Amino acid sequence: MAPDQPPVPAEQRATDTAPVVITGATSGLGRETARTLAKQGFPLILAVRDVAGGREQADALSANGTSVDVRHLDLADLSSVKSFSKDLLADDIIPQAIICNAGVQTFDRMRRSADRFELTMATNVMGHVILLEPLLKRMAPGSRVITLGSQTHRGGLRAFGFPGARWSSMDELLSPPDPDPNARDNGLVRYSTSKLACIAMAYEIDQTWRNRGVRAASFDPGLMPDTGLARNYPRIVQKIYSTLAPLIARIPGANLVKTSAENLAWLATSPDAELLMGHYVAGRKPRASSPLSYTPDLRQDVWQTSLERAGPALKNGPKERPD
Repeated sequence: MAPDQPPVPAEQRATDTAPVVITGATSGLGRETARTLAKQGFPLILAVRDVAGGREQADALSANGTSVDVRHLDLADLSSVKSFSKDLLADDIIPQAIICNAGVQTFDRMRRSADRFELTMATNVMGHVILLEPLLKRMAPGSRVITLGSQTHRGGLRAFGFPGARWSSMDELLSPPDPDPNARDNGLVRYSTSKLACIAMAYEIDQTWRNRGVRAASFDPGLMPDTGLARNYPRIVQKIYSTLAPLIARIPGANLVKTSAENLAWLATSPDAELLMGHYVAGRKPRASSPLSYTPDLRQDVWQTSLERAGPALKNGPKERPD
């Protein structure tokens, strides 16, 4: 993804008047991060599927005079992603930071996106690549991109028993064969594998764009029992998860959403976080990710394959979203 536009002059640095874009800003970590940044006076763009909910949220956030814009974005629909970035550029809006927070986690059967890609990888990874690609070329020195990682990519005890990532290739992960209809497909593995790709994506962005002063990092929010990620689980699992949330939050490696949001907002905007760019970050400290995440071939596979596979899908136009 070599930059193909003239460098931005160093004096034209990102300023606090440029907005922070947050994907998936109407619930969980995204919502709380938006609240944190709004209190600090950062102008925001809430990139959301639920525009009505986003506007209601924006009204509350802008009560103190903070500028909050709401724009539709469905990361599982590439035509929506392309329109979002195109409209930002047409309005001459260049973010100072983009927080790639939105994500899905399915519990049971495999689902596909509007463009017939596997839903988890399409939403958590590919959609963000297509969102970022045109914006990175215009972002000023001092700008940042933050992806959402997770210890689930490692699996085992450090991931609270979550199954670790199983990497094959980006092409195969985007278009896996249809599973046996009688088999219970493992959505947890798809999620942890997407988190590996999100971490690698941040490394690839930082490696490619750092000479222009645009930096990236991947943030591990920890296990957040009070977030809405379990909403896709069966009802009985949701109930158990909700009941145990206060106890789970006390376990080392777990956080309340408010705590993770404060750290994420800090990482995206604070000058003090500059030294953490290019890293996988937990809390406000660097953390080693899995050895595989640092592999140049994997990093490039995530980015380039997403762009290559998106091309024909965008050319064919929007499709009806599968159930």
